[in-house]
Amino acid sequence: MDRRCAELLPLVCSVLADPKQAPSDDTCLEKLLDWFTDLTAPDSSLLEKNPCLITFITSVCASKTAEPSIISFALKLAGLLASTEEGFYVLKQQNVLESTFDQEGWSKSSLWEDATVRSGWVQGLRSMVQHQEAMLFLFKKGLIKVVLRLQTDKSLFVASAANQLLAHILNFGELTARCTSPENGGKTEPSVLHKDSRGWPECPEWDDGIVEVIKHVEESLVSGIPLHTCQSLKLVALSLTHCQPHVREMLWQSTVVATEVLLGNGLSSLTQQFMEVLQAAARTPLCNNSESGILTLMETMLCTLKPTQAIPFATGTVQLENCPQSLKKKALGVILLPLELVTVSTDLQELRSDPVEELGFLRSAVEEQLSQRTSCISVLCLSLSSTAELSSLHLEIPAQSLIPSVTTVLKVCLGMSFSSSPSTSVLRNLIGCSKVQKCALDALANLGQYSESAVFRREVFSILLHYLDSPDIDSTVLQKAFQVTLKWLCTCSELPPQDLFPVLKKRLCDIRWEIRDSSLEFLTQLTSDFQENRSYCQTFSSSGVPDLLLTLLTDPESYVRASAILALGRTVGIIGKEGVPKSGPVLQEDLARQFVDILAQDTEVFARRAVMRVFTLWLTTSHPASEELLSSVLALGSEDLDWEVKVHTLELAEILINQTLARTGHSTCPYAVIPATHSSGANLTESLHRLQHLKIFAVLLKGLFDCDRPVALRACSLLLSLKEVITESEVCDLHGQSWVEGVLKEHLKKLDVGGDSRESVGLAEVLSVLDLENMQKNLGQRSDHLENSPRSLMEDILAATCISPEDNVVDCY
Repeated sequence: MDRRCAELLPLVCSVLADPKQAPSDDTCLEKLLDWFTDLTAPDSSLLEKNPCLITFITSVCASKTAEPSIISFALKLAGLLASTEEGFYVLKQQNVLESTFDQEGWSKSSLWEDATVRSGWVQGLRSMVQHQEAMLFLFKKGLIKVVLRLQTDKSLFVASAANQLLAHILNFGELTARCTSPENGGKTEPSVLHKDSRGWPECPEWDDGIVEVIKHVEESLVSGIPLHTCQSLKLVALSLTHCQPHVREMLWQSTVVATEVLLGNGLSSLTQQFMEVLQAAARTPLCNNSESGILTLMETMLCTLKPTQAIPFATGTVQLENCPQSLKKKALGVILLPLELVTVSTDLQELRSDPVEELGFLRSAVEEQLSQRTSCISVLCLSLSSTAELSSLHLEIPAQSLIPSVTTVLKVCLGMSFSSSPSTSVLRNLIGCSKVQKCALDALANLGQYSESAVFRREVFSILLHYLDSPDIDSTVLQKAFQVTLKWLCTCSELPPQDLFPVLKKRLCDIRWEIRDSSLEFLTQLTSDFQENRSYCQTFSSSGVPDLLLTLLTDPESYVRASAILALGRTVGIIGKEGVPKSGPVLQEDLARQFVDILAQDTEVFARRAVMRVFTLWLTTSHPASEELLSSVLALGSEDLDWEVKVHTLELAEILINQTLARTGHSTCPYAVIPATHSSGANLTESLHRLQHLKIFAVLLKGLFDCDRPVALRACSLLLSLKEVITESEVCDLHGQSWVEGVLKEHLKKLDVGGDSRESVGLAEVLSVLDLENMQKNLGQRSDHLENSPRSLMEDILAATCISPEDNVVDCY
């Protein structure tokens, strides 16, 4: 804490403790707590240096007229300060903790009726219980009984906070035995750890407290009161995976019987909580114990849940580590059942996977849902989304049966004809449904990685081309179809099919700009992946697509123009390759001049940003442009009104600097490969002259003083790197170079260093005059760092007490 904050803190505490001056906006209180949280960990002497905090907590908690929000703040602050053993000891010595968290006192106060106060009390305890002394204090003072009552509080926030505290208590690390040391002022010290016959630590308060919590859970589960049962199930789910082994055993033994009874009673309102408990238990060593009954309960849940609940539960089950094969097979059967039933309804193929006999009830439920349009779409999307999730995790799934099922769904959605079937209502529900189409494409995307996919590639590319060519397809579905096509091509190392480019030409002329844009993005990525393949280059060059790309440079939609620029920037590299016919209008020099015109004239930022990205791409992929064009691009980019264009300009400048200096054995890039031979100062000077000819120094200095912080920060970093290179060379002397004065005259005036009093200034001297290190530090801070500082926050709180109540609005942001 700095000196000014230390001076303000007593004043702020006195203001907050005064009911007549309490701030109207409690946001500032939360921000103060965040600040104290940052201070507590590194500074164990916080309370000794700031006794006003103890005075504030004591006075507020003893007050009967304080605002509930202030009392809640004081309770949270007390818990936070007691979260370290040193702070706990100080507060305990002065009886602050007993008076602050004394339940008897609070129960007699009407303030306890306010949920804000109860919430603050629980959260204060939660902050405090970070060490053994605080845990024993909670048990010895009987506070655990209050927390158990608050677990079913009428306020959702209080009940949730109490549940989190109880879970933290159950999950607390193993306690060590303690003994009191009179020589140390009554502080407790670690002693030899004694264990009972079960190997548990002998700590009566801990044992009694844990038993009390677990007994409460057991009673709540059989109470017949839904709220109590729900909260206890949530607590069990929160605790099982993190608590100590002996606690986990006790907790599960008291839970499993009640859970079996509740499941038998069919309490559908608690289904979600049951699933969370079982999945949490399955992630613990309990699952390896056949007597725990976890696997049996999970199998029962899979067969009795509604389809919309069973599929997500099955998805989590398949992802379990060391999931038994029989359970995994049943879970996969649940996930894939809707897909298989749709496949069967087309009469094109039979049920591919072995049906699981126990899924008879679920199968009937799924068939019923598939017969109604809304539920059909819902359950099928769940099945497809789960498939996509499992394949993205590279889990073992029956790809051989899954790929045909997914492609069948895609065909049905597209309205492709099938033979007559008694289940035609299922097919009608899916025709033209973009939601199912997108889920099916997501599911198909990662299936190409499985070895079984090889025999289905022709079929997959056929249905994908149908989607790309369909006139009625939704633009978002088409975009996904492009992505899936690209993924399968790359995964399978397949060349694009011959029919792709005619379809692509059609899409580039589509009336919907979103489709033109998606097509251009697809073409750009496709070329990036296959530009080294001569067959692809020949097909692309003769397809007529390059001419369409040129036409799209004047598209009325700015997004499309930007995508066309990027596509041309990427595809120009394959024109002129050996064996590829050349096309004059698309040569790089002509394109570069068109791009410069766009940078100078286009009123939309997207196209201008794309131009800068293309020139950066060309420089990094051995397609350099002329120095004249680069100079124009740098000048136009640095003068642009858009900050992203200016950042891209600086990126271009950085590449040019690194490439130029690397030839002389210098580079601003720490990863650049530097030649072993040392260069002379003359060579470095020559390189710097080349950079000046490109007007790079003007770009950097203009960016340094730009009003947009990201631009100025990037320029400052580049100048710092350049400064290190120049000062390393003892023979590099640029005094007398007239260009330096022209570039820096205005900036040196602002710095008041007398730059205009001399005929010329050396570059090294200029970089040393500019306080670049301090500028970088300031630019690296958030723009609102002053307004968000603790000092500003406390000043706002104090300032709010000096104005009328009508204007008492504190800006804590």
